[in-house]
Amino acid sequence: MLFSSFDSGPMKGQLCKRGLALLLTLLMTACSSGGDATTAAFQLAVSIDGAGSGSVYSTPGGIDCGIDCAEDLLQNTVVVLTASPTSGSTFAGWGGDCSGSDDCTLTMDTTKTVTASFVEYRVDCSSYASYQPDGLIPEFTPAAVPTTTSVIMLHGKTASPLDAYLSTLTTALSDAGYDVVAPYLPWHDASWDGSMCEVMNYIDLLVEQEAARGQAVIVAGHSMGAAHALIYAVTSPATEVKAIVVLAPGHFPQLEMPLLTVYFPIVADSINSSIALAQSMVDSGIGDTNATFETLLPDLNNPLLPISATANGYLSYHALDQYPDVNDVLPPIKLPVLWLAGTDDELTDLYNMAILASRIASPISDYQLVPGDHISMVSSSVTPVSTWLSSLGL
Repeated sequence: MLFSSFDSGPMKGQLCKRGLALLLTLLMTACSSGGDATTAAFQLAVSIDGAGSGSVYSTPGGIDCGIDCAEDLLQNTVVVLTASPTSGSTFAGWGGDCSGSDDCTLTMDTTKTVTASFVEYRVDCSSYASYQPDGLIPEFTPAAVPTTTSVIMLHGKTASPLDAYLSTLTTALSDAGYDVVAPYLPWHDASWDGSMCEVMNYIDLLVEQEAARGQAVIVAGHSMGAAHALIYAVTSPATEVKAIVVLAPGHFPQLEMPLLTVYFPIVADSINSSIALAQSMVDSGIGDTNATFETLLPDLNNPLLPISATANGYLSYHALDQYPDVNDVLPPIKLPVLWLAGTDDELTDLYNMAILASRIASPISDYQLVPGDHISMVSSSVTPVSTWLSSLGL
Protein backbone atom coordinates (compact mmCIF):
# COMPACT_ATOMS: atom_id res chain seq x y z
CA MET A 1 0.00 0.00 0.00
CA LEU A 2 1.03 3.63 -0.46
CA PHE A 3 2.24 4.27 3.09
CA SER A 4 3.24 0.71 3.95
CA SER A 5 6.66 1.82 5.12
CA PHE A 6 5.08 4.05 7.76
CA ASP A 7 2.47 1.68 9.13
CA SER A 8 4.20 1.35 12.47
CA GLY A 9 6.20 3.45 14.89
CA PRO A 10 6.27 7.23 15.39
CA MET A 11 5.77 8.04 11.71
CA LYS A 12 2.37 6.34 11.82
CA GLY A 13 1.13 8.69 14.54
CA GLN A 14 2.39 11.80 12.75
CA LEU A 15 0.71 10.69 9.53
CA CYS A 16 -2.62 10.19 11.29
CA LYS A 17 -2.47 13.64 12.84
CA ARG A 18 -1.64 15.26 9.51
CA GLY A 19 -4.44 13.31 7.79
CA LEU A 20 -7.00 14.45 10.34
CA ALA A 21 -5.87 18.05 10.01
CA LEU A 22 -6.16 17.85 6.23
CA LEU A 23 -9.66 16.35 6.50
CA LEU A 24 -10.83 19.12 8.84
CA THR A 25 -9.42 21.76 6.49
CA LEU A 26 -11.28 20.26 3.56
CA LEU A 27 -14.55 20.16 5.53
CA MET A 28 -14.20 23.78 6.66
CA THR A 29 -13.47 24.86 3.09
CA ALA A 30 -16.58 23.08 1.84
CA CYS A 31 -18.69 24.73 4.55
CA SER A 32 -17.41 28.24 3.86
CA SER A 33 -17.92 27.86 0.10
CA GLY A 34 -21.52 26.64 0.40
CA GLY A 35 -20.85 22.94 -0.13
CA ASP A 36 -23.99 20.79 -0.26
CA ALA A 37 -23.00 18.68 2.71
CA THR A 38 -23.34 21.54 5.19
CA THR A 39 -25.82 24.01 3.58
CA ALA A 40 -27.61 26.04 6.29
CA ALA A 41 -31.37 25.76 6.86
CA PHE A 42 -33.69 28.41 8.32
CA GLN A 43 -37.15 28.05 9.82
CA LEU A 44 -40.22 29.61 8.21
CA ALA A 45 -42.99 29.92 10.82
CA VAL A 46 -46.55 30.97 9.88
CA SER A 47 -49.35 31.89 12.27
CA ILE A 48 -53.02 32.73 11.66
CA ASP A 49 -55.02 35.32 13.57
CA GLY A 50 -58.23 37.33 13.34
CA ALA A 51 -61.94 36.60 13.79
CA GLY A 52 -62.14 34.87 10.41
CA SER A 53 -60.62 31.59 9.29
CA GLY A 54 -58.46 30.30 6.47
CA SER A 55 -55.26 28.50 5.52
CA VAL A 56 -51.81 29.37 4.19
CA TYR A 57 -50.01 27.23 1.61
CA SER A 58 -46.44 27.38 0.34
CA THR A 59 -44.83 26.77 -3.05
CA PRO A 60 -42.66 24.71 -3.01
CA GLY A 61 -44.79 22.61 -0.69
CA GLY A 62 -44.32 22.14 3.00
CA ILE A 63 -46.40 24.81 4.71
CA ASP A 64 -50.08 23.92 5.04
CA CYS A 65 -51.19 26.08 7.94
CA GLY A 66 -53.38 25.31 9.92
CA ILE A 67 -52.03 21.76 9.80
CA ASP A 68 -48.30 22.34 9.33
CA CYS A 69 -47.30 25.92 10.14
CA ALA A 70 -43.50 25.66 10.37
CA GLU A 71 -40.82 24.21 8.08
CA ASP A 72 -37.01 24.29 7.94
CA LEU A 73 -35.97 25.39 4.45
CA LEU A 74 -32.52 25.39 2.86
CA GLN A 75 -30.67 28.66 2.71
CA ASN A 76 -31.73 30.93 -0.19
CA THR A 77 -34.81 28.85 -1.00
CA VAL A 78 -37.43 31.08 -2.64
CA VAL A 79 -40.88 30.31 -1.24
CA VAL A 80 -44.28 31.76 -2.17
CA LEU A 81 -47.04 31.92 0.47
CA THR A 82 -50.69 31.95 -0.57
CA ALA A 83 -53.56 32.77 1.80
CA SER A 84 -56.90 31.02 1.24
CA PRO A 85 -59.91 32.22 3.29
CA THR A 86 -62.76 29.84 4.05
CA SER A 87 -66.33 30.69 3.07
CA GLY A 88 -67.57 33.51 5.25
CA SER A 89 -64.10 34.97 5.77
CA THR A 90 -61.84 37.43 3.98
CA PHE A 91 -58.05 37.61 3.92
CA ALA A 92 -57.11 40.92 5.56
CA GLY A 93 -53.37 40.85 4.87
CA TRP A 94 -49.93 39.71 5.96
CA GLY A 95 -47.80 40.67 8.94
CA GLY A 96 -44.25 39.95 10.04
CA ASP A 97 -41.86 39.30 7.16
CA CYS A 98 -44.68 39.65 4.61
CA SER A 99 -46.85 42.66 3.87
CA GLY A 100 -49.83 43.57 1.71
CA SER A 101 -52.50 41.09 0.67
CA ASP A 102 -51.11 39.49 -2.51
CA ASP A 103 -49.13 36.24 -2.55
CA CYS A 104 -45.93 36.75 -0.54
CA THR A 105 -42.51 35.78 -1.94
CA LEU A 106 -39.69 35.20 0.55
CA THR A 107 -36.01 34.30 0.17
CA MET A 108 -34.90 32.16 3.09
CA ASP A 109 -31.64 33.92 3.99
CA THR A 110 -32.53 33.94 7.69
CA THR A 111 -35.32 32.77 10.00
CA LYS A 112 -38.70 34.19 8.87
CA THR A 113 -41.99 34.64 10.74
CA VAL A 114 -45.23 35.50 8.97
CA THR A 115 -48.75 36.22 10.23
CA ALA A 116 -51.86 35.81 8.05
CA SER A 117 -54.93 37.71 9.25
CA PHE A 118 -58.45 36.60 8.33
CA VAL A 119 -61.59 38.55 9.20
CA GLU A 120 -65.26 37.66 8.98
CA TYR A 121 -66.86 38.52 5.65
CA ARG A 122 -68.63 41.87 5.62
CA VAL A 123 -70.30 43.96 2.93
CA ASP A 124 -69.00 47.52 3.26
CA CYS A 125 -71.15 50.14 1.53
CA SER A 126 -69.92 53.11 3.53
CA SER A 127 -68.52 54.91 0.48
CA TYR A 128 -71.85 54.84 -1.39
CA ALA A 129 -74.87 57.15 -1.28
CA SER A 130 -78.34 55.95 -0.31
CA TYR A 131 -80.87 54.91 -2.93
CA GLN A 132 -83.49 57.59 -3.57
CA PRO A 133 -86.66 56.28 -5.22
CA ASP A 134 -87.96 58.73 -7.79
CA GLY A 135 -91.10 60.05 -6.09
CA LEU A 136 -91.99 56.65 -4.58
CA ILE A 137 -92.33 56.67 -0.81
CA PRO A 138 -92.58 53.37 1.12
CA GLU A 139 -96.02 51.89 1.64
CA PHE A 140 -96.82 51.94 5.36
CA THR A 141 -99.34 49.62 6.96
CA PRO A 142 -99.76 50.22 10.70
CA ALA A 143 -100.41 47.40 13.11
CA ALA A 144 -104.00 46.74 14.11
CA VAL A 145 -102.98 47.66 17.67
CA PRO A 146 -100.09 49.84 18.90
CA THR A 147 -96.78 47.99 18.57
CA THR A 148 -93.08 48.37 19.16
CA THR A 149 -91.94 46.18 16.25
CA SER A 150 -91.73 47.05 12.55
CA VAL A 151 -91.17 44.79 9.56
CA ILE A 152 -89.32 46.26 6.56
CA MET A 153 -90.55 44.16 3.64
CA LEU A 154 -88.39 44.04 0.47
CA HIS A 155 -90.18 43.01 -2.73
CA GLY A 156 -88.82 40.82 -5.53
CA LYS A 157 -87.75 41.50 -9.10
CA THR A 158 -90.41 43.29 -11.22
CA ALA A 159 -92.70 43.29 -8.17
CA SER A 160 -94.32 46.06 -6.16
CA PRO A 161 -95.32 46.43 -2.50
CA LEU A 162 -98.90 46.69 -3.75
CA ASP A 163 -98.92 43.33 -5.58
CA ALA A 164 -101.76 41.21 -4.27
CA TYR A 165 -99.63 38.32 -3.01
CA LEU A 166 -97.44 40.69 -0.98
CA SER A 167 -100.42 42.71 0.25
CA THR A 168 -101.86 39.51 1.71
CA LEU A 169 -98.73 39.04 3.81
CA THR A 170 -98.60 42.73 4.75
CA THR A 171 -102.21 42.66 5.98
CA ALA A 172 -101.60 39.47 7.95
CA LEU A 173 -98.52 40.93 9.63
CA SER A 174 -100.47 44.07 10.47
CA ASP A 175 -103.25 41.98 11.99
CA ALA A 176 -100.61 40.06 13.98
CA GLY A 177 -99.37 43.29 15.56
CA TYR A 178 -96.55 44.58 13.34
CA ASP A 179 -96.10 47.87 11.54
CA VAL A 180 -95.05 47.11 7.96
CA VAL A 181 -92.81 49.37 5.88
CA ALA A 182 -92.69 48.27 2.23
CA PRO A 183 -90.28 50.36 0.11
CA TYR A 184 -90.01 50.51 -3.67
CA LEU A 185 -86.63 49.17 -4.78
CA PRO A 186 -84.66 49.70 -8.03
CA TRP A 187 -85.81 46.39 -9.49
CA HIS A 188 -89.56 47.11 -9.14
CA ASP A 189 -89.72 47.65 -12.91
CA ALA A 190 -87.39 47.37 -15.91
CA SER A 191 -85.56 50.64 -15.13
CA TRP A 192 -83.05 49.91 -12.41
CA ASP A 193 -82.03 53.26 -10.97
CA GLY A 194 -79.86 52.29 -8.00
CA SER A 195 -76.92 50.02 -7.16
CA MET A 196 -76.75 47.18 -4.67
CA CYS A 197 -74.85 49.26 -2.11
CA GLU A 198 -77.25 52.16 -2.52
CA VAL A 199 -80.06 49.74 -1.61
CA MET A 200 -78.15 48.60 1.49
CA ASN A 201 -77.84 52.21 2.63
CA TYR A 202 -81.53 52.83 1.88
CA ILE A 203 -82.47 49.91 4.13
CA ASP A 204 -80.19 51.43 6.77
CA LEU A 205 -82.08 54.72 6.45
CA LEU A 206 -85.45 52.98 6.87
CA VAL A 207 -84.12 51.13 9.92
CA GLU A 208 -82.93 54.42 11.43
CA GLN A 209 -86.36 55.97 10.90
CA GLU A 210 -88.11 53.09 12.65
CA ALA A 211 -85.53 53.01 15.45
CA ALA A 212 -86.12 56.73 15.99
CA ARG A 213 -89.77 55.84 16.74
CA GLY A 214 -88.57 53.38 19.37
CA GLN A 215 -89.23 50.33 17.21
CA ALA A 216 -87.42 47.02 17.04
CA VAL A 217 -86.96 46.06 13.38
CA ILE A 218 -87.22 42.87 11.32
CA VAL A 219 -85.81 43.01 7.79
CA ALA A 220 -87.76 40.66 5.52
CA GLY A 221 -87.90 40.02 1.81
CA HIS A 222 -89.24 37.89 -1.00
CA SER A 223 -87.22 36.60 -3.98
CA MET A 224 -84.61 39.22 -4.93
CA GLY A 225 -85.66 41.22 -1.88
CA ALA A 226 -84.90 38.18 0.27
CA ALA A 227 -81.42 37.84 -1.22
CA HIS A 228 -80.76 41.46 -0.26
CA ALA A 229 -82.15 40.95 3.23
CA LEU A 230 -79.46 38.29 3.68
CA ILE A 231 -76.78 40.63 2.33
CA TYR A 232 -78.00 43.36 4.66
CA ALA A 233 -77.40 41.02 7.60
CA VAL A 234 -73.63 41.23 6.97
CA THR A 235 -73.40 45.02 6.60
CA SER A 236 -73.14 45.51 10.38
CA PRO A 237 -76.81 46.50 10.83
CA ALA A 238 -77.97 48.62 13.75
CA THR A 239 -78.70 46.95 17.08
CA GLU A 240 -82.41 47.67 16.59
CA VAL A 241 -82.47 45.01 13.83
CA LYS A 242 -83.50 41.84 15.64
CA ALA A 243 -84.13 39.26 12.91
CA ILE A 244 -84.11 38.46 9.19
CA VAL A 245 -86.98 36.73 7.34
CA VAL A 246 -86.48 35.45 3.79
CA LEU A 247 -89.17 33.98 1.53
CA ALA A 248 -88.06 32.05 -1.56
CA PRO A 249 -84.80 33.99 -1.92
CA GLY A 250 -83.57 34.47 -5.48
CA HIS A 251 -80.76 36.18 -7.38
CA PHE A 252 -77.57 34.33 -6.45
CA PRO A 253 -75.37 34.87 -9.54
CA GLN A 254 -72.45 32.77 -8.26
CA LEU A 255 -74.80 29.77 -8.02
CA GLU A 256 -76.79 30.50 -11.18
CA MET A 257 -74.10 31.11 -13.77
CA PRO A 258 -72.32 27.72 -13.54
CA LEU A 259 -75.68 25.94 -13.85
CA LEU A 260 -76.79 28.12 -16.75
CA THR A 261 -73.49 27.52 -18.54
CA VAL A 262 -74.11 23.75 -18.46
CA TYR A 263 -77.89 23.50 -18.88
CA PHE A 264 -78.92 26.79 -20.53
CA PRO A 265 -75.83 28.01 -22.41
CA ILE A 266 -77.77 30.48 -24.57
CA VAL A 267 -79.12 32.19 -21.44
CA ALA A 268 -75.64 32.20 -19.89
CA ASP A 269 -74.21 33.74 -23.05
CA SER A 270 -76.80 36.53 -22.91
CA ILE A 271 -75.95 37.39 -19.31
CA ASN A 272 -72.20 37.19 -19.98
CA SER A 273 -72.59 39.46 -23.01
CA SER A 274 -74.40 42.02 -20.86
CA ILE A 275 -71.67 41.85 -18.23
CA ALA A 276 -69.00 42.30 -20.92
CA LEU A 277 -70.87 45.29 -22.38
CA ALA A 278 -71.19 46.92 -18.96
CA GLN A 279 -67.52 46.35 -18.19
CA SER A 280 -66.45 47.82 -21.53
CA MET A 281 -68.53 50.91 -20.78
CA VAL A 282 -66.87 51.29 -17.39
CA ASP A 283 -63.43 50.85 -18.97
CA SER A 284 -64.32 53.57 -21.49
CA GLY A 285 -65.27 56.01 -18.75
CA ILE A 286 -69.03 55.88 -19.31
CA GLY A 287 -69.98 53.62 -16.42
CA ASP A 288 -72.76 55.97 -15.30
CA THR A 289 -74.44 55.91 -18.71
CA ASN A 290 -77.63 53.89 -19.18
CA ALA A 291 -77.86 50.97 -21.58
CA THR A 292 -80.01 47.85 -22.04
CA PHE A 293 -78.84 44.67 -20.31
CA GLU A 294 -80.28 41.22 -19.55
CA THR A 295 -81.19 39.92 -16.11
CA LEU A 296 -82.71 36.61 -15.00
CA LEU A 297 -86.30 35.86 -14.07
CA PRO A 298 -87.24 32.87 -11.87
CA ASP A 299 -89.01 31.24 -14.83
CA LEU A 300 -87.13 28.63 -16.82
CA ASN A 301 -89.60 29.02 -19.70
CA ASN A 302 -89.02 32.78 -19.92
CA PRO A 303 -85.72 33.35 -18.14
CA LEU A 304 -84.49 36.70 -19.50
CA LEU A 305 -85.69 40.24 -18.85
CA PRO A 306 -84.20 43.28 -20.64
CA ILE A 307 -83.61 46.14 -18.21
CA SER A 308 -82.28 49.68 -18.42
CA ALA A 309 -79.48 50.50 -15.98
CA THR A 310 -76.16 52.25 -15.77
CA ALA A 311 -73.19 50.01 -16.45
CA ASN A 312 -71.96 50.43 -12.88
CA GLY A 313 -75.39 49.70 -11.48
CA TYR A 314 -75.81 46.57 -13.60
CA LEU A 315 -72.40 45.20 -12.59
CA SER A 316 -73.18 45.74 -8.91
CA TYR A 317 -75.93 43.11 -9.23
CA HIS A 318 -74.44 40.76 -11.83
CA ALA A 319 -70.62 40.83 -11.92
CA LEU A 320 -69.37 37.80 -10.01
CA ASP A 321 -66.45 39.79 -8.60
CA GLN A 322 -68.73 42.57 -7.31
CA TYR A 323 -72.02 41.08 -6.14
CA PRO A 324 -71.70 39.37 -2.74
CA ASP A 325 -71.40 35.58 -3.00
CA VAL A 326 -74.11 33.90 -0.92
CA ASN A 327 -71.52 31.29 0.15
CA ASP A 328 -69.60 34.09 1.86
CA VAL A 329 -72.69 35.93 3.10
CA LEU A 330 -74.35 33.13 5.08
CA PRO A 331 -71.70 31.83 7.55
CA PRO A 332 -71.00 35.13 9.37
CA ILE A 333 -74.66 36.12 9.86
CA LYS A 334 -75.23 36.74 13.57
CA LEU A 335 -78.94 37.59 13.52
CA PRO A 336 -81.63 34.89 13.74
CA VAL A 337 -82.91 33.99 10.27
CA LEU A 338 -86.19 32.39 9.21
CA TRP A 339 -85.81 30.90 5.70
CA LEU A 340 -89.00 29.72 4.00
CA ALA A 341 -88.94 27.88 0.67
CA GLY A 342 -91.81 26.81 -1.58
CA THR A 343 -92.36 23.11 -2.18
CA ASP A 344 -93.12 23.78 -5.87
CA ASP A 345 -90.66 26.62 -6.41
CA GLU A 346 -88.05 25.62 -9.01
CA LEU A 347 -85.47 27.66 -7.12
CA THR A 348 -85.81 25.48 -4.01
CA ASP A 349 -84.05 22.57 -5.70
CA LEU A 350 -81.98 24.65 -8.12
CA TYR A 351 -80.23 26.41 -5.23
CA ASN A 352 -80.48 23.42 -2.86
CA MET A 353 -81.94 25.84 -0.34
CA ALA A 354 -81.89 23.42 2.61
CA ILE A 355 -78.10 23.13 2.30
CA LEU A 356 -77.70 26.88 1.85
CA ALA A 357 -79.79 27.65 4.92
CA SER A 358 -77.78 25.17 7.00
CA ARG A 359 -74.71 27.40 6.55
CA ILE A 360 -76.32 30.02 8.77
CA ALA A 361 -74.98 29.34 12.24
CA SER A 362 -76.78 32.11 14.09
CA PRO A 363 -78.96 31.08 17.03
CA ILE A 364 -82.65 30.26 16.68
CA SER A 365 -82.45 30.28 12.89
CA ASP A 366 -84.86 27.97 11.09
CA TYR A 367 -85.52 26.58 7.61
CA GLN A 368 -89.02 25.44 6.62
CA LEU A 369 -90.76 24.25 3.48
CA VAL A 370 -94.20 25.74 2.86
CA PRO A 371 -96.73 24.86 0.13
CA GLY A 372 -96.61 26.76 -3.14
CA ASP A 373 -94.50 27.94 -6.04
CA HIS A 374 -92.28 31.03 -6.12
CA ILE A 375 -95.28 33.38 -5.77
CA SER A 376 -98.01 31.40 -4.03
CA MET A 377 -95.68 30.33 -1.22
CA VAL A 378 -95.93 33.89 0.15
CA SER A 379 -99.53 33.39 1.30
CA SER A 380 -98.47 30.08 2.91
CA SER A 381 -95.82 31.93 4.91
CA VAL A 382 -98.15 34.00 7.09
CA THR A 383 -98.47 31.54 9.99
CA PRO A 384 -94.81 30.36 10.02
CA VAL A 385 -93.57 33.97 10.02
CA SER A 386 -95.83 35.23 12.81
CA THR A 387 -95.24 32.07 14.91
CA TRP A 388 -91.46 32.34 14.57
CA LEU A 389 -91.39 36.05 15.37
CA SER A 390 -93.54 35.43 18.43
CA SER A 391 -91.07 32.76 19.56
CA LEU A 392 -88.39 35.47 19.56
CA GLY A 393 -90.56 37.72 21.70
CA LEU A 394 -91.09 40.12 18.80
